[in-house]
Amino acid sequence: MAHGARQDLQLLAARFGASVRGIADTQVMAAFAGLGDQVGLATLAGQLAGATLAKEHQWTDWARRPLAPAQLAYAAADVRHLPEIYGRLAARLGERAAWARAESAEVAAEAEAWARVTPETAWRQVGGVRGLDAAAFAALVALAAWRQRTASELDRPLGQVLNDRALVELARSRPETAEAVRATKGMSPLGKQRAAAIAAAIAGAPPAESRAPAVWRPASARAQRWADVLLSIAQLVAERTGVAVRLLATRADAETLARVVDERGIDAAQELPALATWRRAVLGEAWLGWLTGGLALVGDPATPSGLDLIPR
Repeated sequence: MAHGARQDLQLLAARFGASVRGIADTQVMAAFAGLGDQVGLATLAGQLAGATLAKEHQWTDWARRPLAPAQLAYAAADVRHLPEIYGRLAARLGERAAWARAESAEVAAEAEAWARVTPETAWRQVGGVRGLDAAAFAALVALAAWRQRTASELDRPLGQVLNDRALVELARSRPETAEAVRATKGMSPLGKQRAAAIAAAIAGAPPAESRAPAVWRPASARAQRWADVLLSIAQLVAERTGVAVRLLATRADAETLARVVDERGIDAAQELPALATWRRAVLGEAWLGWLTGGLALVGDPATPSGLDLIPR
């Protein structure tokens, strides 16, 4: 068991090629138990184990040896209460514990996949790239490779080097000077420090024609309207179940399902996550019920969201 294990699993996979099977992430379990999305360990320890975890050593130099007694005590406290927290969460979840284990396994699989990313393939991990023209896409490929190499060199998370939103904005605007890079909205402190290197990466991008993106076209107006309703249904289901909406579906999930159903029919959507995993019973059946006319989404001032889903 672990808490908020994604980054730890990424490091284990990247540094040692280690794969962790059967992990139970208590942060994921808490999200299924209605205790908050991405809740901190200190909060859970207080709520479920009556323990107080100090955080004063969180940002100390952990690479320095030997570790001080206070650091060792801090590290031990971070795992001492996990068995009790896990037991209380498992008891609270009941059958949902299986959902949390499945989602924890997904976290582990994604962490291992992240460890296999190379600078040449890093662009595939960037979100928000739809609609980029060929020149912007070529810049994005170069920037993603630079970010991957820099994060590896500095042993930092990608987002601390350059988050996806800033990366895409840089690819769109393609600033030519360090000053213009620093002026880009959303730049991290580290990105501003390395603004000259970012400008050089953009300038050194391959010709646009050599990295042209696949042709992208927007979804139909019908599919866009469907996606908005599907996302509202996901919010409603999250309210009813106490499961964090992020675990049920993202906007991208709703948009993908709406587009697939619109262009290829419901049968073609059966392998999508909302219909092929534990989510089907929780959310997928509600989505299908609404799309096929069996359920109606109606206004209801008595609910927190002001909505309800009822049989037609």
